[in-house]
Amino acid sequence: MKVRRENGKLFLIPESDLIASRIEELRDYFAEQLKQHPDVSSVLLDVSGTAFVDSLGVNLIVGLYRQVTSADKTIEIIGAGESFMKVADFFRLTSLFSVRSEGSEK
Repeated sequence: MKVRRENGKLFLIPESDLIASRIEELRDYFAEQLKQHPDVSSVLLDVSGTAFVDSLGVNLIVGLYRQVTSADKTIEIIGAGESFMKVADFFRLTSLFSVRSEGSEK
């Protein structure tokens, strides 16, 4: 897991699949990073290193969305591969926030 801060944006980079066995660790890590960077205006979840997302991973993303937006910040997902985009479309994540595919981060 990595984190990067740039121009008032917090980049959360899990570098792993968003699956049941990783959820607790990722949730705690994301919460800690949000606490350590309260002055950012936007959170970007970089899923370029994520190949698989299960239903608990989707739940993690929705929870992160709620946490971020309740603090009056914006959130978006960047670096989504084809399989991630299919999951995002199936669960209608794109109705909540922007999900950008690989190669469109800039």
